[in-house]
Amino acid sequence: MFLHSVSMVCAALLDLFYNQFLLTYFLGAILFSIYVVQNWKSFTTYKKWGGIPNIITLTRLGLLFTIPFFTETTELALLSLVVVSLDGLDGFLARKLNQVTTFGGNLDMEVDAFYCLLFSLLISSKHTELSWITIGGLLRYLYKIITFVYSKSTFVEQKKKYARFIAGFYFVSFPLFFFFANTIGIYLITTGTALIIFSFSISFYEFFTFRK
Repeated sequence: MFLHSVSMVCAALLDLFYNQFLLTYFLGAILFSIYVVQNWKSFTTYKKWGGIPNIITLTRLGLLFTIPFFTETTELALLSLVVVSLDGLDGFLARKLNQVTTFGGNLDMEVDAFYCLLFSLLISSKHTELSWITIGGLLRYLYKIITFVYSKSTFVEQKKKYARFIAGFYFVSFPLFFFFANTIGIYLITTGTALIIFSFSISFYEFFTFRK
């Protein structure tokens, strides 16, 4: 996942420079395909077809690849809202159906990160004054890169309630931006991005403070 993160950061920076999101979009399709194929045995741990939780996660991923086919803000708002609404359902069903796997958890987090990065680049391409929000979309990938490079021992990131709340607000700020693009949408996405930067700042601080 280290190389995956490095690749996504490089693609996103190029897309940001050229004011687009297509390189990240196509590279994401390639990398996710490779990831699923390489981990096919883990994908089919409980069911030959992957099981309901993994299918829901892949459905979320598939919906992200329909972004270029939507141009209206209402369409993008509904698309992102559906993706966000399905988030958490896969994890809930995995626990409910006793189909929890490391692969499924990792895939879910990678789809979350890809969602944030892709939509932040999409907004940036349409509103250049908001280019800075791409920082929020990059943070999960940057965190993985830095913790991989500098970690000298096992470091377990502690899940905090406020972090989950912030992540939830950040995810929802994307559909809200499109629903209220001409009113409070900018303030919502700005607040969501600022909060996620704050949350990751604490994570970075704790990593460098408590790592061995």
